[in-house]
Amino acid sequence: MTEPGWMNGPPATILVATDLSARCDRALDRAVQLAGQWNARILAVHAVETEDHPDLTRIWETPSWRRPPDPEQRARDQLLADLAELSVAIDVHVEAGKPADVILAAAARENAGLIVTGVARDEPLHRSLLGDTVHRLMRNSPVPLLITRNKARAPYRRVVVATDFAASSRHALEAAARFFPDADFTLFNGYDVPFASYLTEEEVKVGFRGIEEEAARRFLAEADIADEVRSRTVRLIEHGVPEALLRDYVRGHRVDLTVVGSHGGGAIYELVIGSTARRIIDTVPGDVLLVRDPA
Repeated sequence: MTEPGWMNGPPATILVATDLSARCDRALDRAVQLAGQWNARILAVHAVETEDHPDLTRIWETPSWRRPPDPEQRARDQLLADLAELSVAIDVHVEAGKPADVILAAAARENAGLIVTGVARDEPLHRSLLGDTVHRLMRNSPVPLLITRNKARAPYRRVVVATDFAASSRHALEAAARFFPDADFTLFNGYDVPFASYLTEEEVKVGFRGIEEEAARRFLAEADIADEVRSRTVRLIEHGVPEALLRDYVRGHRVDLTVVGSHGGGAIYELVIGSTARRIIDTVPGDVLLVRDPA
């Protein structure tokens, strides 16, 4: 198995997925901030969906002097005009096709180490464009996916990593520690005890909590992270529904970034096993970094 790129440190290339609307500005701003922090290259990618231009075949068969502007060229011109105001150099790629396919192909071709998307109405990018697309990226992208909701006012300083102590969440912690080695980390575990109504409060709080605390200790000790990161990582264990607990914690503690691991896999796998990551992304406010298990 090929070693994931994040094992070697921050990405050298950041891919920003854009639908050319203002809702993607925050994703672009964050990519610019990260590129400056990491000395990385930025690639802006836009997909022209054929469903948006059902008359393309008829247009191509029309005499050149009667044809409207080519959708791909028009999108490229708009993107270049929007990016011209920025003080950094950004490469542009525009292609007709399904957004997820275009994004993943560009990420693989350009060896991108991070994909950044924006949100609209608390949905990744656009309902018809990247609502479904971001879920496909969650299942299929081999590189980390950053979903931005907040303005990029400063580098990420307060980072919370959601964990169930599985390998996927360990990989997420290791990736985040390499991306943001100077950040303050909180390892957050929310555990929901089956049949808790049949147990006493003492059994839930003491018995199960002790098990979780020992698991957290082992998890942190075995993670492939720098000792200075490990020493300043705070462990937080709470009983309850994980995504609800995490949502409340992020809201109340000015968290800059939430990190979550994903099992990846297909739609059935996600439905049966890997849906926690999706629920966290849907529930938790602010920016979320999703790291897919390389296995």
